[in-house]
Amino acid sequence: MTDLEDKKKQPEEDEEEEKKTKHKDLKKIYRRISKVTHPDKTNSKYLEKLFKQSSEDYQENRIGSLFSTAVQLEIDVSDLDMKLILDKMDLEITTYEENLEKFQSSFPWKWAHAETQEEKDFLREQANLFFGVKNED
Repeated sequence: MTDLEDKKKQPEEDEEEEKKTKHKDLKKIYRRISKVTHPDKTNSKYLEKLFKQSSEDYQENRIGSLFSTAVQLEIDVSDLDMKLILDKMDLEITTYEENLEKFQSSFPWKWAHAETQEEKDFLREQANLFFGVKNED
C-alpha cells in the first residue's frame, strides 16, 4: 500500500472509530437513564416523560440531550469521553440555532410577533404579492 493510500484510509478509520465511540457512549448514557426512568421501575409521570424523551434522543443520536438528562438525574457519567460529548453538543447547539433562525424568519413567526397593524398590513401585502393575489382597494 502506498503512503497516499494510507493517508486516505486513515481518516476513514478515524471516523469509523469515532462513530463506534460515540455510539458506545450514547448507549451507555441511555441505559443508565433507562434504569432510573423506565415506567416499569417507577410510578412517576415525570420520570416516565424523561424516559420517553430519552428514548427519542437515543433514536435520534442526540447525545447532548441525553447527557443533560443524565446530569439532571445525577447519574455518573465520569467514565465517558467528555471531549466527544462536548463536541457533539456544540454541533447540536449549532443545528438548533440554525433551525431557530429559519423559524424566526418565517412568515408565521413574523406575523405572530408584529407589534403594530402597520407591520401586519405590510406582511399581508408581501403575502399577496407572493401568491399573486390582487388588492381590491
